[in-house]
Amino acid sequence: MATTTAKLTLTSSDLTSDTLNLSTTATFTGNHTSGLARKAITSTAIGTASGQVTIDTADTYGSPALIYVKNTATYDASANWIYLYHSGDPDGMFWQIGGGQFCYMPVSGDFTLKAYTSTTGTIIEYIVIGTEA
Repeated sequence: MATTTAKLTLTSSDLTSDTLNLSTTATFTGNHTSGLARKAITSTAIGTASGQVTIDTADTYGSPALIYVKNTATYDASANWIYLYHSGDPDGMFWQIGGGQFCYMPVSGDFTLKAYTSTTGTIIEYIVIGTEA
C-alpha cells in the first residue's frame, strides 16, 4: 500500500476582518493509480463523445478514490475553463476549474468522470489514487 499526503494552506490578510491562516493535511492509503497524466481537451460541450478526457472510469476504483485535477492553462476570466461531470448525467457539470487552478477531491468509484473545456486545446493534468474495485 502506498500513502499519499495532501496539504492545503489558505492565507489572506484582507478576505475577512481577521487574518486568515488555515492549513489542513490529509493522508490516504491506496494500492492502485492511474498514473499522472496530461492531455489536451478538444471538446467544448458536455456529453460530446469526441475530444473529452475521461479521468476515471466507473468501477475501476473502490470508493472513495482520490482525484487530483489541474488546469495548466493561464487564467482568463472568459476562456481556458475545464468542466468536470459524471457521464450519464449530461446536465450535471459539477466542477469548474479556471486556468492555473486545481482541485483534490474524494469521489465515489461508481461514476465515470469526464472533462470538457471552454477553449479547445486546454491541457488537463490529473491522477486517480485508490484501491482496486
